[in-house]
Amino acid sequence: MSAEQAIRLNSTLRAEINLPCPADGEAYRDLVSSWFTRAVRALAGPLGDTFHEDLDLTEQALAHDGTGPCGAPGTLWASLRYDTETRGRWKEVETHWSPENHRTFQRELGNMPVQAGIQLALLDGEGQPGEPWLEVFVIRENETPDVVSLVAVRTAEEFENHTTARPAQTRWEELLREQLAEAETSHIIPLYAAICDDAEYVSGRTALEDGLGLLLEDTLPELESTLRGYSWLTVCSPGVTAALGGPQALAAADDTFTEVAPLPGGGVWLKATEDIHSYTDARVRAVFQALAPVLPPGKPVPSLAAEVRRLVFEAPE
Repeated sequence: MSAEQAIRLNSTLRAEINLPCPADGEAYRDLVSSWFTRAVRALAGPLGDTFHEDLDLTEQALAHDGTGPCGAPGTLWASLRYDTETRGRWKEVETHWSPENHRTFQRELGNMPVQAGIQLALLDGEGQPGEPWLEVFVIRENETPDVVSLVAVRTAEEFENHTTARPAQTRWEELLREQLAEAETSHIIPLYAAICDDAEYVSGRTALEDGLGLLLEDTLPELESTLRGYSWLTVCSPGVTAALGGPQALAAADDTFTEVAPLPGGGVWLKATEDIHSYTDARVRAVFQALAPVLPPGKPVPSLAAEVRRLVFEAPE
């Protein structure tokens, strides 16, 4: 694809996997701990050059104390956040990375917190967390605690450089493949997954959910029959896959997808184009038409956000 035809990505990329939430704290901790380890290793890039589990940023945090710089410009900053339950109420804790804080974080995962996350960032000229940055987190929405979302969001600068773009894309894909395979080995069947550059960062809604005015509590309970959205890379639940006629029917859909891979639990992995930069408006429309039978009803409204929403602004037929 020529430079004129290639799309320019939005400022951040997001990988997300929605899974049935394990029933006990030990299984939950095992699942999400592997996600944190795997996602940081795969996506940190240059941020990972000085990052390791024994990193201790206590001295910088004490010097910062909420008023000054977190450290020298250009150096790594790492933080942890998690919800902890006290007297029946959840309270958010956010703290700097240190071995002791990381051990506490790992223990708290066994309590199945509503949300927990790790953030890496380079400190900007004023010594504050800036770009590039990576955030890896897990979340269980209050209204849908039976679903756990594994999420990684990263600034997209690696995809802007032709030397680093394809290796970076490969790492994102392999991250999802490995985590999906681990989940299915544990008999946890994926409900939905995607890699995209147009999801809402704060709310976690897909571009389609945003355009339709849907909340996560509207869509997460319906993932066995309805997709939350469609992206350059989309993973469908077994129910959605069956409603679309199965992997063979999708593979025969006029070359809509460059990769259609059945998953062991009955779902399917769909990649629209070999290169994410080739996910043009024409390819978006082709994916929309192929997946229309399992999309939520309604015509999405264009967003006021500055970033591009990769949608067809029509109701599915």
